Amino acid sequence: MKIQSPIFSGSIIQSANAYANLSGSFTGSFTGSFKGQIEVNTATFENLTVTRTITVGTLSTDRQRITGSVFISGSEQVQGSINVIDGGQFQVQGVNVLDTALAFAIALG
Repeated sequence: MKIQSPIFSGSIIQSANAYANLSGSFTGSFTGSFKGQIEVNTATFENLTVTRTITVGTLSTDRQRITGSVFISGSEQVQGSINVIDGGQFQVQGVNVLDTALAFAIALG
């Protein structure tokens, strides 16, 4: 069944083996679980857990700004570069990596 320009008020409940293909612009909140692919232009998360892979930007010209903190448990892979701007720091266990590398370079001459 295809419904043109639906307007939802309240809750959407579907059976465990049902499939829905929704597109467009949504406001409000989503509670529960989501399985499949999702493409989001703007979102705010209080707590986001990614169990496999998250891609932030797909072009070499994409610039993403992350404010706040990011906790990574496991490993991080970066293809390209990490630019620390506006007086920020890149730290490993509380040690500023850039300052430490600069200090070693100066000490070694």
